[in-house]
This record gives sequence, C-alpha cells and structure tokens, in this order.
Amino acid sequence: MATQESLAGSKPLPRSTPADSWRWMRLDASMRAIPLLVVPLLVAWLFHLPLASLGLPALSGQQIAWQIGLGLAIGLPFGLLTAIYRAIIWPRVRLPTLGDHTLQSAYYLFLNAPAEELFNRGLILWLVAHWSGSLLLGGLVSTITYALYHRLGGWSWASVAGVGVAGALFTALYLLQPAPRSILLPVVVHGITTCAFLNIGELAAYARQRWSARRAM
Repeated sequence: MATQESLAGSKPLPRSTPADSWRWMRLDASMRAIPLLVVPLLVAWLFHLPLASLGLPALSGQQIAWQIGLGLAIGLPFGLLTAIYRAIIWPRVRLPTLGDHTLQSAYYLFLNAPAEELFNRGLILWLVAHWSGSLLLGGLVSTITYALYHRLGGWSWASVAGVGVAGALFTALYLLQPAPRSILLPVVVHGITTCAFLNIGELAAYARQRWSARRAM
C-alpha cells in the first residue's frame, strides 16, 4: 500500500491502491453486487415480467441523454453535500491513489449503482406496489430496505441515516418520471453519490482533518 505523510508529519497516512481495492471488490461483486443484479432479471424471466416493469424500458437516444444530463445536474451538487457529510460523521481517512480513485469510481458507477437500483427501485418497489396497489408504499419500502441493508454491512446509524436520505431521493427521481419509468436517472445520481461518499469523501475528511490540525497549532 502506498503511503503519504500524516497530518503531524510523523506517521505515514495509508493510501489505497487498485490492488488493495481489488481484494475486497472481487468478493463484494461476487457475493453482493452481481446477485443483486441477477436476481431481478431472473425473477422477470421466471414470471415472464416485462423488463419495463422493473425500470428497464427501451429508451431512445434522446431519452438516455436527458436522463444522464439530469442525473449529472442533480448528482454533482448532491454528491458534494454527501462528501461533506462523510467528512463530518466518518473521521477515518485512507486516501486512494489516482488509479484507485478510477477503479473505485468505475465499480460504483457501472456495477454497484445499477445493481442496487435494479434490486431496490426495480424489483422491491415493483413487488410491493404490485401486491399493495400503492406506488408510494412500494417507494417507502424500497427506501427503507435500501437504507437498512447497509446496516447489515456494519455501517453506523449516522451513515445509514445518510443512506436513507439518499435512497429517498433516488426513489423520488424514479417515481416522479412518467411511465414507463427508468432506473437510469437514479442510477446516475446513485453512482455519483456513492463515489462522493466512499471515494471523494476520503479527500474531504482528509482536508477537514488538515484544517482542524492547523487551527490547533
């Protein structure tokens, strides 16, 4: 693992490299992300559900561009707030190298966010809404499920609360769309938010600690 001088200048500050992240990433992908991605598709295949019911409608190029553009417009400022929140509630710092920033961001954007959105905003929301007849109830259950499953991963309640707020935003972005709804918009915002919290948030926490250390001198 690469190192960088700590705030006090006496101890090395851990820096994660792609090799460090790949060790947890391959397990996380096989045990969590890929199953979350595959299960909704398997359910759709077994019960002959149209993919549009799970948030995967056929989109035109213009619709795709609109959803990505809106996702960036919403996700970037929300991601900034997320990184600041991360720096406040989670003091641990382990700075990624540039290569590790790239690898982690790609994982969060192109595998983690699509998997979690397809499972929560796609499958869970649809199942509850289908059984209850209420989209709002489906959105509420999917948001709560999304937040609480992070607690199973050992996240603090402060982190889970932040995840709940983010999940409510993702759900709103999905439900406020005209039918057929697409998970692409929440996927873009979700991916940016996760990068901000777990990746860029490390830089925010480091900057906050440096600022606090200088004020204490």
